[in-house]
Amino acid sequence: MYRGVHGVLGLVFVTAMSGALVAGLQAGLVYNSFPKMADRWVPSDILALEPKLRNFTENPTTVQFDHRILGESVVLMVTGLWLWGRKQPLPPRARKALHCLLAAAWLQATLGVSTLLTYVPVSLASSHQAGAVTLLSVALWLAHELKLLRRIPK
Repeated sequence: MYRGVHGVLGLVFVTAMSGALVAGLQAGLVYNSFPKMADRWVPSDILALEPKLRNFTENPTTVQFDHRILGESVVLMVTGLWLWGRKQPLPPRARKALHCLLAAAWLQATLGVSTLLTYVPVSLASSHQAGAVTLLSVALWLAHELKLLRRIPK
């Protein structure tokens, strides 16, 4: 479980950095539908720039698409970690951190979709950014609790 939470930490960090690109490019204003992007799963202009690597940092469509995929991956990974972790013998603080991680991930995803569907109002966008910090903090808390478990002699 310790490795799993570190995977979550890395994925949450990369997703937050991807969110910074979304904010900087105002990519949240490009496609305001979910789950599809203008009735397509993969938009046609996803690789519009040359050279192709530029799309990952400069094309608002690609940046939004990447952020969506990363966000969905975080929710799936956290949910999987929770499903596995709830069956493990964890002390109360680690169990609480695990439950909080699940709640934070789903709340963050809900905020992200709501922000997108309502054309990025500042209040929701700011809440979504604060949610990223919260999610990262809760993942760090769980990692800390699990690290303490590893130090307890058996």
